[in-house]
Amino acid sequence: MFGAGFAALLALLLVRNHVVFTEPVHPRGDSAANAIITAQAKHFDLLVGNYSRIGFSHPGPGFFYGQAAGEWIFHDLLGLVPAPWNGQWLAMLVLNAALVAAALAILRGWVRSWPPVAWCGVVVLIFLATHDNLLSSAWMPYLYLAPFLLLLTAAASVAAGRTAHLWALALAGGLLVHGHAEFLFFVPVIAAAAVATAWPRRVRWPRRDLLPAGLVVALFVLPIAVDLVWHWPGEFGKYLSYGGQHHAHGAAATARYVLAFWPGQPAVAAVLAVSLVAGLGWLAAAHPPGGRRWFLLSGLGIGVLAELLFAGYAARGIDDLSQEYVGYFSWAVPLFLVVLAVLAVDGARPARLSAWLRSTRFGWLRPGPRVARLVLVGALAGALLVAGRSAALTTAPENLPDLPRMVGRLAQHASGRPVVVDLDRDAWPVLTALIVEGDRTGLRVCARDPAWRFLVTAQFVCTGWDVAEGWRVWLGDSPPAATVLGELDGVFIFARA
Repeated sequence: MFGAGFAALLALLLVRNHVVFTEPVHPRGDSAANAIITAQAKHFDLLVGNYSRIGFSHPGPGFFYGQAAGEWIFHDLLGLVPAPWNGQWLAMLVLNAALVAAALAILRGWVRSWPPVAWCGVVVLIFLATHDNLLSSAWMPYLYLAPFLLLLTAAASVAAGRTAHLWALALAGGLLVHGHAEFLFFVPVIAAAAVATAWPRRVRWPRRDLLPAGLVVALFVLPIAVDLVWHWPGEFGKYLSYGGQHHAHGAAATARYVLAFWPGQPAVAAVLAVSLVAGLGWLAAAHPPGGRRWFLLSGLGIGVLAELLFAGYAARGIDDLSQEYVGYFSWAVPLFLVVLAVLAVDGARPARLSAWLRSTRFGWLRPGPRVARLVLVGALAGALLVAGRSAALTTAPENLPDLPRMVGRLAQHASGRPVVVDLDRDAWPVLTALIVEGDRTGLRVCARDPAWRFLVTAQFVCTGWDVAEGWRVWLGDSPPAATVLGELDGVFIFARA
């Protein structure tokens, strides 16, 4: 099941984003800021994650070592893509397809045949086709959805007694914790709930399951531990200070934020959420005692727990509820619960219901196996067609085609000197673009103001020598006594007198 799901998802993503192989991407903004630290990961120098608008770095570099591997394999080694950032993007497409396929493979372990999981695949494809960029983008807020879906699925499986899926729980949790500080709250609670649910049932914990999970955890803990030792208290002191800087949001505002990731207006979304939870509970209870019933009930509990944790985090942990991107990962919760409902429907057809259908005029509603499989094949084909034509699975990356030309002009004017940059605040996307392209072409571009360190890292904050010997430019509105050099991404670049 993993191989089929991975191949289908990856093929779909590559077809919809074929420009990854044909159009060189010169990143700007967040993409360029992440490319700065990906270059550090490529040299095994990175211990923290992406920057936060609050001014700190997120806990770990896991995603960026993956992007560095993609740049090295797909661009440097194989030459499959036309620019380094394309290799980073391709690596994230591969990762997302693998994580979702792993979640489907876990589901396959709880059913006796493949059709129920294939129906789950139909649901996943339709969901992805109606939600923009969830698997196709390399922007960090979108990258959390696939591992969160795997976290929920693996946690439900472990809670139901499948310790063989501990490694998946560890992998998903490690990626999430590395990706964003908020998951320091979600992952331990969900993982602990899964283990605590399984423990009283006298589940065996064989070494062959514990060892791989332990190795995965150790791999993700290592860079965080090293950073803590070298830079105590590292980024964690900033996380703690941030948590006490704002007051809790009201219940109504929190509910609106949480329900924004369910279909419909808040009232409709609330009804849908409650109905789905109640219906899933009823369907799970209709199963005979045994593995699948316990998995469905465990999954229901994990899904509800995740949503409650999200509500608590929205109320206390998000400073500005207009920042919807913080909660993009939570789309995984309704998707997970709907997928569980599909599994529950498949196995919750009691014998008395089948007998009733046969004894009434509605007996034709119960299709035979051959018809059922034909319907499934048709549904899969239709879902693939819808997803294959949906713009939601296509992402237009942040690209500045004129960036190499502008950096070449700066290098000509600088004559071997570093380029020292001052800027208007809104011009920061061009700053990160110039730094990345300059670093790759041998031109040092640095930010004169150390306040930009959180964005460009200490490596690209100007030193005293840079300021004394460098050539100064300005990004933004024209300063006094300046000469315009050009325009990039709507930002004017001036040479300072």
